[in-house]
Amino acid sequence: MALTRDDIWAVADRLDAEGKAPTLAAVRKALGSGSFTTISEAMREWHQRRKERTDKAQEAGPVPPDLDEAVRRFAQEVWAKATEIAKAEVVKLAHEYAEARKEWDRERQELEAVAEDLSTALEECRAKSDEAGAALADLVRRHAETEAIVLKLKEQVRENEARIEELRQENQRLHDLLRQMASGRAENDRRQP
Repeated sequence: MALTRDDIWAVADRLDAEGKAPTLAAVRKALGSGSFTTISEAMREWHQRRKERTDKAQEAGPVPPDLDEAVRRFAQEVWAKATEIAKAEVVKLAHEYAEARKEWDRERQELEAVAEDLSTALEECRAKSDEAGAALADLVRRHAETEAIVLKLKEQVRENEARIEELRQENQRLHDLLRQMASGRAENDRRQP
């Protein structure tokens, strides 16, 4: 990146303000790079501008004591007014901060109360959930027991139905046997004179 005259002048002004001589070598070192030709041309202009400023200041002559005193008093008045305004602003900001802090504290307390309510509600929900879980486990256990009883009863019904069928067949066999006997007796009775 090429150095500009303004870059060189800014470094020279800074060195001069620090009480260091703005030599070509010092300016180049502060810039970190640059050709002595470029720096030399810019420094000739910088020295010329500095001389013109000094000449103008000498032409004007020294500041009259009355003006110097008036400027000093004016500066003190400006400083006093600026200090007064700054203090008033600090008081205002402190008051606004105190009010904002009160509001933040109030909101924090409200949020803490809400958090406590939510925590209590959560604990209640957990307790109810635990109760519901226990009740559900009991229902599942009772359902399983009921299903076992139902299965046992179904088995007994099948066994009873099978037994009933056996009894029905036995009953039918006995009826058939009685009919045969009755029919044989009637035949016997007919044969006997």
